Amino acid sequence: MNRKNYLLILPILLSGCVATTTDIDRLQDSLNNVQKGQADLITKINDLDQTIASLNEKLSDSHKSMSTLSTKLDDTQSRLGGRMEIISKLLSEATTQATVPVPGDIYRTAYGDYVAGKIPLALAGFENFLQRYPDSDLSDDAQFYLADCYLIKKEYKTARAEFDKVLATSQEYRRQALLKRAYALEGSNLEKDQKLTLETLIKEFPDSTEADTAKDILKNLSEEAKPKKSPAKKTQKTDE
Repeated sequence: MNRKNYLLILPILLSGCVATTTDIDRLQDSLNNVQKGQADLITKINDLDQTIASLNEKLSDSHKSMSTLSTKLDDTQSRLGGRMEIISKLLSEATTQATVPVPGDIYRTAYGDYVAGKIPLALAGFENFLQRYPDSDLSDDAQFYLADCYLIKKEYKTARAEFDKVLATSQEYRRQALLKRAYALEGSNLEKDQKLTLETLIKEFPDSTEADTAKDILKNLSEEAKPKKSPAKKTQKTDE
């Protein structure tokens, strides 16, 4: 190639080289932009991963809290169930006790019938009480009034036997029982035993009102036992 032609081609070659360098620069800028975008994207992905991890941690804590709360609720429900069962049991017992008469109620009912003169009802009430509560503090009282019910009914033999039970177990009602027993013996026409019972009463309780009554009864018995004087015969006057 001659010098003239080379000189003509050289500008064209240089122009091609300049264009190629510019394209490379542009490509490098684009690459840099892509790399920067990738870096930003990676940063955002990392931030997103951290956010997801934080959310997972919070969700795990929420699950733990829910599990703890569920356990507490179960425990609370269990305790409430136990308490409700206890309350139900207490209410059931209270209802049962309210419907079943207690010893004092049975005794008061029987004594009320006794005072009102409803002797058959009182007798049944005292018998029921003694059968169900023989060791009650009121058993002595019930036994005494039971015996007195038989005396009022004039069932003297049974009354005497029931008063004997009082005398065998009760010191509180002993003096009353001795006097009542004497009345039962009187009803059975057992005067000898009656006197012995009255004398025992006077000996054991000399200053009691029952002893005063016993003395009056013995006095009457003594007077009745004295032979009665026959009335003096009147002599008829004869006419002279």
